[in-house]
Amino acid sequence: MIRGLYCAASGMDVQQAKAESISNNLANSATPGFKAENIQVQSFPEVLLVQQGGPKRQVGAMALDAPQEIGSAGMGALVTGVPIDHAPGVVQETGKATDMVLKGPGFFAVNAPAAGDPGRVCYTRNGAFKVDQEGYLAVGSGYRVLGQGGAIRVEDTGFNVAPDGTIEAGGAAVDKLRLVEFDDVNVLRKEAGGIFVDVEGTGGRQASLTTVGQGFLERSNVNVVDEMVGLVSVMRSYEANQRLIQAYDEQLAKTVNQVGSLR
Repeated sequence: MIRGLYCAASGMDVQQAKAESISNNLANSATPGFKAENIQVQSFPEVLLVQQGGPKRQVGAMALDAPQEIGSAGMGALVTGVPIDHAPGVVQETGKATDMVLKGPGFFAVNAPAAGDPGRVCYTRNGAFKVDQEGYLAVGSGYRVLGQGGAIRVEDTGFNVAPDGTIEAGGAAVDKLRLVEFDDVNVLRKEAGGIFVDVEGTGGRQASLTTVGQGFLERSNVNVVDEMVGLVSVMRSYEANQRLIQAYDEQLAKTVNQVGSLR
């Protein structure tokens, strides 16, 4: 009975994690370049149950002292990871010079300072850029977009971007976007604002399969309908586990207060 409580409680924890993940996906369904996350679940390792103090196990004509095996039992479920779906989103035309879309598997490189690492380089697919007060090209969170020579300064929105990432203003080349591709995108950990961190420090490689489109944005790859259906399923599973816990609690109360009482 106690094991049933643990299983139901672990099931509620898993469904809670799924609900939070789905809520985050829905909240960012309109965020350019956002990549949906999924919850990866597996069962706890099974345990072997044996009969203690029962009849001895018979092997041929010999009776062994080893306890008899009853079977295995599961101990519930747990979250093992939160993989990111890196499938591209739908491309939308905006006509804004500061909006850019990546056609291919690459990422924009941005300078995202962290404590003790002011030059930290991170990556994003969100091409909804702006020109900050100092004339640098930046993402919505304020992180500056990087080119081959560092942060890109364009002064204003009067610039053009070639498919290879070269930025021209006033008829002269300003810089070239630093576009990065990864052999394994699973080395990237997502942070707030659609920023990805290379946790293994591979640094990726210079993009060879990716081009840039100016005046377009990649929309989020979140499927709102699928997420809403998933949320309904999660809530039903959560309520089912909750009812199981209530049932076990009532049985334990009867065991303690009625069966175990002396008369």
